[in-house]
Amino acid sequence: MDNSTNFTNRLNWIDWAKVIAITLVVYGHIPQERGSFGVNYVVQFHMPFFFFISGYLTKKEIFGSAIIKKYCRTLIIPYFTYNLIFYPFWLVRYFYENSNPIISDLIKPIIGTFMLQQVTTISLPLYGVTWFIAALFLMKFILSVSHLYKHGHLAIIFLSSACAIAYVYNEFYRIVIDLTPVGIMKCLPFFILGYYSKLKGHLPTKHISNDFLMGFCCLTLSIIIYFFFREYRGLSTYGFFFWTICLSAIWGIFSICRLLDNIHNKMIVNISTGTIVIMGLHGMVITMCNFLFAKLLGTEKGITYPWFIAILLSLAFVIALYPLIILFKNKVPFMLGKSNSAS
Repeated sequence: MDNSTNFTNRLNWIDWAKVIAITLVVYGHIPQERGSFGVNYVVQFHMPFFFFISGYLTKKEIFGSAIIKKYCRTLIIPYFTYNLIFYPFWLVRYFYENSNPIISDLIKPIIGTFMLQQVTTISLPLYGVTWFIAALFLMKFILSVSHLYKHGHLAIIFLSSACAIAYVYNEFYRIVIDLTPVGIMKCLPFFILGYYSKLKGHLPTKHISNDFLMGFCCLTLSIIIYFFFREYRGLSTYGFFFWTICLSAIWGIFSICRLLDNIHNKMIVNISTGTIVIMGLHGMVITMCNFLFAKLLGTEKGITYPWFIAILLSLAFVIALYPLIILFKNKVPFMLGKSNSAS
C-alpha cells in the first residue's frame, strides 16, 4: 500500500482511535439479536467515546464572525447536505410503506431537519444519525461563547455536570426521547472532558510502558461492570454503571491505540479524516442492506444479526464507504467538513 500520505503533525494514535470509534458507531447501529452484547454494551460508550475525541481535537476558539463561518463550513453545511441526500431515499421508503400518502407527512421531515431531528406535531426526524453533527455544532458553539467571559469555564463545568445528572435521570424515567437533546445530555460531559484533557495535558500522547496492561484492565473492568450491574435498575446505580463503563472503556481503547502509534497507514488516516462521511451515510447503507437481506431470506419481520456477523458487516460498511471518502476529499471536500482537499 502506498503510504506516501504526509503524517507530519498528525496524532497517529488519535487516527486509530477515530477509526475504532466510527466502526463501533456503525456496529452499534446494525440490528442485532435481542440482548446481544453489541446492543447492551458497545452502545453504552460508542458515542461518548466519539465526542471525547471530538473534544480532544477541538482548539480553543473565541466566538466571532470567523468562528461562525468555520462552523457553517465544517458542520452546518455537511448537516444539511447529508439530510438532503437522504430525503429521496426517505421518500422511496415512505411510498413503499404507505399506499395512501399524506402530503403533510412529506413536509414534516423537512421541518424536522431544521429543528435538528425533533419530533413535534409539525415535524419528524428525517435522518436521525445526523443528530451527531447538530449536537457537535451546538457543543462547539457553547464552548466558543464561554471563552468570551473570564469565568466561562465555570459555566461550562456547571453545564456539563447538569447534563451528566440530567442524562442519568432522563434515561431512568424516559422524560425526553428526542435524539439531539438526549445526545447532548449524554455526550456534552465527554466532549468537555476530552477538551480539558488536551488543554491540561492529562492524557498521555505517546506510548507508555503500561499501555497494554492499562488497556486490558480498563476494558476488562468495563465488561465486568456491564455483566454484573446491567440488571440493577436504581437511579444512582445506573449512573455508576454508565459512567464507569464509559470512562474505563474510553481509557482502555486509548491505551490500545497508543500501542498502534508506530503503525502508519494511509487508509487509517483517510478514514479518520472522513469519519463524518461514514457518520452521514452509514445509516442508508445499513438500511438498504437490511432490506435486501430480508428480501433474500423471505422475512417480513425485519432482520437481525448475531454479534460476530455484525462485526464483519460493520467493517465491510466502513470499507465500502472508503472510496466515497477519497472522492469527496479530492472533489467536494466540504462533504468532509473542509474547505480544501488537505487532510
